Amino acid sequence: MLDNFFSFRFSGLKNVFCLFQGKNLNAEFSLGSIAFDRGEPNEKILANRKFLHDKLNMPVMEVHQTHSSILHFSPDPVQFSDRAKLEGDGMATDLPRHALLIKTADCQPVLFAHKNGKHIMALHIGWRANKNNFIGSAVDEFCRKYKLSAKDLLAVRGPSLGSREAEFVNFRNEWGNAYAPWHNENDQTLDLWELTRHQLRQAGLKQENIYGLDLCTKTMDCHFFSHRNNSQTGRQASIIWFE
Repeated sequence: MLDNFFSFRFSGLKNVFCLFQGKNLNAEFSLGSIAFDRGEPNEKILANRKFLHDKLNMPVMEVHQTHSSILHFSPDPVQFSDRAKLEGDGMATDLPRHALLIKTADCQPVLFAHKNGKHIMALHIGWRANKNNFIGSAVDEFCRKYKLSAKDLLAVRGPSLGSREAEFVNFRNEWGNAYAPWHNENDQTLDLWELTRHQLRQAGLKQENIYGLDLCTKTMDCHFFSHRNNSQTGRQASIIWFE
């Protein structure tokens, strides 16, 4: 369907589809960033976004990500030529054939589906979102909105900064002792992947319903955009929808 995307399907959910973009969206369009003002001229971004929207052939929901803990329900779709104006870092919907799109370059895209295949959610989880437990608050809000139980949710984390690559030299000031279980003092890194798994379990998800694509954006920078490698880099898409 799409060039250089990883396709993921939740076990037992035949109608829910997840896609995780690699750096080269399409060879014709340079590196393939889908975020404006990030690493490529905006005319190339427009071409990338049009290519993606044409291939998806459905409304695409997108927000202006600000490292917040704001979740929106069924926001208005954004056209390929437009910049998302609605600020937030999470979206959820019960509308079929409406894609939720998260943009990342080291942060964790976390995609959710309910076992009924009729409710989905997508979160942008940067380190601040981990620290503020956006996962916990979003799962709670999602379940209250649609009258769901967290134990019936499935989640997958896409390519992001690897478990030994998230360096925090000011760990004590930026995080604090509560996060010491995930901190490696020897190399001053924090295992964000395991912290996310922990927060998903704490939010009520079952261990067997938590998935992860353990692909590190920093060490695999020939395949993914990585802000840690280049502060001017582009952004790749992570997408979920249901039929």
